[in-house]
Amino acid sequence: MPREIYPVVVKATAIEQIKDGQPLLYKELFQKTNHLKEAGALLRLTTEDKEYLATGYFGKQEKGIGWLLTTDELQDIDETFFKEKIEAALDRRNDFFENDLIDTFRVFNGSGDGIGGLTIDCFDHHYLITFENEGIYSFKADIVSALESLIHFKSIYEKRAFQIDGQPVKGDDFLAGERGDFPEVLQENGIPLLYHLDAGMRTGLDIQQRELRSVVKEHAADRRVLNLFSDTGTLTAAALLGGATETTSVDFSTRSRNKTIEQLELHQLDPATQTILVQDAFDYINQADKKTRFDFVIVHPPILVKTQARHFRAEVDLPALIQQTIHMTHRGGLLLITTDCPLFDQARFMKMVDQAFKKLRQTYEIIWESTPLEDFPEHASLKETASKSVLVRRK
Repeated sequence: MPREIYPVVVKATAIEQIKDGQPLLYKELFQKTNHLKEAGALLRLTTEDKEYLATGYFGKQEKGIGWLLTTDELQDIDETFFKEKIEAALDRRNDFFENDLIDTFRVFNGSGDGIGGLTIDCFDHHYLITFENEGIYSFKADIVSALESLIHFKSIYEKRAFQIDGQPVKGDDFLAGERGDFPEVLQENGIPLLYHLDAGMRTGLDIQQRELRSVVKEHAADRRVLNLFSDTGTLTAAALLGGATETTSVDFSTRSRNKTIEQLELHQLDPATQTILVQDAFDYINQADKKTRFDFVIVHPPILVKTQARHFRAEVDLPALIQQTIHMTHRGGLLLITTDCPLFDQARFMKMVDQAFKKLRQTYEIIWESTPLEDFPEHASLKETASKSVLVRRK
C-alpha cells in the first residue's frame, strides 16, 4: 500500500531553517497542519510558490509533529535510504566496535545520525531499536531489514516509546536472532554490569552514564556516598568498586532496590552492608537534618514530576534542588549533578550550578565537566538534548 504524502507549506520565516536541515518539525514552522492525519505519512515541504524544500515524516513526539529526512527531492524513503543512514552511523563508531573495554554503546542517535525518532543501541552484540513515535514505527520493516543486512548480531529487540490512544503498544520485543538469557552481563571499562532487553521499557542500564560510572569510581575512595534517584544502582556499584566506605541509595521504586541488589551481588558486594532505601528522593532530601552529611553526593533528578503531592520541572526547579544537596555535602566533599533535561544546554546548566552556590554564599571547584559523548551526536540545532553533568568540590 503506497505511503500517504502530504503537501505542507513552510512559512516564509522558516524557509532558511528547513533549507539548513532543521531536523525537528513543529507546527509553528508551517502555514497549516490540521490536514495531517496518518502517522508515518511523508511530508513534502514546499514554499508558498510550491518550490520543493525537503521531505519529512509525520510522527508526533513531545513538542514536534515529525522529523525531516532529506532535502533531496529525488531521494526515495525506503529500505535503501535507512540502510545508507545506518551504515554511515556504524562507520562513525568503528572505534567502539574495536574497543574491547566497552561492550555497550549507541549505534544510531536519532537526528544526530540523520533520522529523528530512531535510536539503536548495542549491548554486547544484542541490539535494541527504540522507536520514539508512531510515525517512525511505521517504517519498522525497512529499518529492521536494513540493520540485519549490516551487522553481526546475537539478537535484535525493540522498544516502543510511544502510545496509541493513550495506551502502550503491546507486542513481543524480540525481533530476530536468538533470544538472550536475561539478565546478561557485559563489560564497561572493566566493570561488569547487568542488563535486560526483555523486561519492558527499561533495560536496567543507562548507557549514557558510561562516563559517570568511571568518574564516580575514580573519586569514591574512602568516601561515604549518597546516590539520590539511584535507579538501578550502577553508580552505587561503581562507588563501591572505587573504594567507597559505605553507600546510601535512594529511589522510590521497589524495582530500583531489587536491581541495585542484583548489581551489588554481581560484584560479590554484600547489599546488607549498604543502605538501600525505597523512598521518594525528594522526601529524603526535604527530611534531611544537619547531621545528614556525606563526602560524595550524586543527584540525577527526573525531568518532570507532576502529581498531586509534588510538582518538579528541571528547567525551573533544578537550582533549588542543587542548593539542598549542597547542604548535604561535607565541606571538601564532592557533588555530582547530572540531568537529561532537553530544555537547556550545558552552559545554562553550569549557570544553574553557579547560582545555587552563590545563593548560599558557598564556593566550589569544578573537578570534571561532561562533554558530548562520541556515540551520542546531536544536530547543531538540538544541542540542548544532550545529557549534562558536572562534578564539583564544595570548598
